[in-house]
Amino acid sequence: MIPATQGKGRAPARPLETVTMMKNVLALSCALMLSAGVVQAGQRDMISSCYDMLKVEAPKPTLQREIFVVIDQTTPVDDAQQKALVNDVVAKLAPETAVTIMTFSAFIGDRYADLAFSGTLDRLPTQAERDDIPKKKLKDLDRCHEAQMQFARSKVAETMMGGFGKPIDNIARSDIFSTLKDVSSNIIGTSPAKQKNVLLISDMLENSSITSFYAKNTVRAIDAKAELGKVSAFGDFGGAKVFVAGAGSIVTTGKKQVETYRDPKTMDALEAFWREYFSRSNASLTVFGKPSLMGRF
Repeated sequence: MIPATQGKGRAPARPLETVTMMKNVLALSCALMLSAGVVQAGQRDMISSCYDMLKVEAPKPTLQREIFVVIDQTTPVDDAQQKALVNDVVAKLAPETAVTIMTFSAFIGDRYADLAFSGTLDRLPTQAERDDIPKKKLKDLDRCHEAQMQFARSKVAETMMGGFGKPIDNIARSDIFSTLKDVSSNIIGTSPAKQKNVLLISDMLENSSITSFYAKNTVRAIDAKAELGKVSAFGDFGGAKVFVAGAGSIVTTGKKQVETYRDPKTMDALEAFWREYFSRSNASLTVFGKPSLMGRF
C-alpha cells in the first residue's frame, strides 16, 4: 500500500529533521543579518562569528586571504561586466577569508571614498576540534557556518551591485593617486592576511590637479616615466596582487552611450605606468584588464 504522501503526482514528504534544519538555517541567517545590521558602515567586521553567536570556544583564528574590491564610481561598467565581476568575487569566498569592498569618486557632493562592506568568514574546526564540541552545538555550528556563507555571498553581491557608478555621471575629477595611497596604506597594507588580492575596478585615468590622462574625450598617450615623476608619494599594498578591470573605459554621455576607441600603443603606455606604480607601492600588477578581466581574477 502506497502511503498517501507518496501517491501518484505527489513528492515524498520532507522528513521532519530536514524541515527543522532549514528553519534553523533560516533563523541563523536572520540572526547574522540582524547582528550585522547594528554595525556601522566603515567598521571592519560586518559578518558575525558563529562561535560568538553560539558561545562555542573559537579555534585559533587565522586569515588565509583577504579580498579587497575597490570600485571607482567614475568608471562605466556595463551590466554584463558587473555581473561577471560580482560572480568572480563571490566564487572566491571561503572559510578563513575576509572581504572588504570600498568605493571612491570625486570629492563632489556626497561622493567620496567609502568603506561599504567588510567582514571575515570563520575558520572551520578541524576534526580534533569537532570531537571536543558537544554534538548539539556542533550541528548548530555547522548550520551557522552554512548560513554565514550564504549571508556573505548575498551581501557581497548586493554591495558591489550598489557600488557601481552610472555612465551618465559627468564628473570632472578623478583622484586615483590619492585614493590608492590612502586605502593601501591605511586598509590594504595593514591586513594580517597571508594573501591579499585587490580587484580594482577603474578606468585608471587620473584626472586631478597633479596630471590628467585624458585628451579630447579619449585616453592620452602618456610618457610613463615622466608621469611617474609627478607622483609625490606612493602607497603600501603590503605585497598584494592587483587585478585591474575597466582600464581605459571612456563612455561619451548623451542619449546614446558610445565607447570611445583606445589605441593599443596608448593603452600599453598606460599599463606600463601602472605596473611601475604598483611595484613602487609594494604590490604586483597581475592582470590589467583593458577593459575586461576575462575571468582572470
